[in-house]
Amino acid sequence: MSLPRILIVALLGVASTGAAFGQQAAATIVPQVPSGLSFAFDAPHGQLTATGFALKATPKTASSTRTTGTIEVSLSINLVTKFRRGTTFPCAILVLGGQLDAANQKVDGGLETASGLATVNPSNPSTATCVLTIPYAWTFQTDATASTGLVLAFAAAGLSEDGATLRSTVQVTGVDALPATGSTTTFSFDAAL
Repeated sequence: MSLPRILIVALLGVASTGAAFGQQAAATIVPQVPSGLSFAFDAPHGQLTATGFALKATPKTASSTRTTGTIEVSLSINLVTKFRRGTTFPCAILVLGGQLDAANQKVDGGLETASGLATVNPSNPSTATCVLTIPYAWTFQTDATASTGLVLAFAAAGLSEDGATLRSTVQVTGVDALPATGSTTTFSFDAAL
């Protein structure tokens, strides 16, 4: 191959590589759970709490977004541990949602919690069910470059008659899409105690 042909082949290779890079799709922002986020479950009081982030104070402006809705959670608990009669099973859900700034551990939106007692299935005492409903109304600044979503955490425990925590579990989901305003969104989770 002569020098001009090699030069032409090399130039075509460089041009096609540049064209291939120029055709790459724009990167999509994937919402992430803030890395410093941690959860604790105070089973005797039924309180699931989150730390390691800050809720941004959002003044209401013309560029604010308001979203409302309801989250319904059904938690199915497999009772593997042999609990004594009289054991109760507190459960809780925590929803953190709005615009998630994982880099700065900030959320522009809100945090909602609900708690209750799981009901043991009389026909199958090795399972218990906890159903919780959380209505929410959040206002946050509209930012086309920010990612929005929901982070859900749920917890369940077995408490003795004197209130001692015998077993507990806390689990965190990934980031789910922020539901359409005014909608009811249902989630189902499984746990074992």
